[in-house]
Amino acid sequence: MNNHTIGKATLIVGVLSVLLMFNACGGIGNNDASGVGGARSQNSSPREIVDFAHIEKEYQESVAKLSWPEKYKAPANLVGEEKDGQFQSGYGDTQASNYYQCAWERQWLDTYASDEQAASKALHELEKVPSMPFMGPDRCDDATRNFFKEHMRKAKLGDPSGFQQDVQANCPVM
Repeated sequence: MNNHTIGKATLIVGVLSVLLMFNACGGIGNNDASGVGGARSQNSSPREIVDFAHIEKEYQESVAKLSWPEKYKAPANLVGEEKDGQFQSGYGDTQASNYYQCAWERQWLDTYASDEQAASKALHELEKVPSMPFMGPDRCDDATRNFFKEHMRKAKLGDPSGFQQDVQANCPVM
């Protein structure tokens, strides 16, 4: 193989990996909201394809329902999405929930060594994450849920490494 062929193969593998990862937690995909092997969670319903206005409204409603750290303000509107794109219903909620998770992980990282009460509040909020719709089997894979569970376990022991890794890899700069 020459360098050009290796480069093309690497690019293709990279693009496929990103698409699979993005689809794992509600990013893109078809209208089938079923989990692995077609199994549906009891709480899930078919997720239809919707426009940007729908997901932005969904996002704003989710942001309004969630509780946030005292000094954090979630973006008022979706950021970086194609306004003429198509999305699965639930995507706006997933984006709001991702901001929620990132905000509380950052809050814990900022306080775990200096403010026990604030750090405890952050962990209390983060304990809600596994039961939120964006972590359900119709929007998220087992590996992601297991990573979060492990990050929580570490945080409860005072180890910031899991949340540090998640914030660095998955959270927007605030």
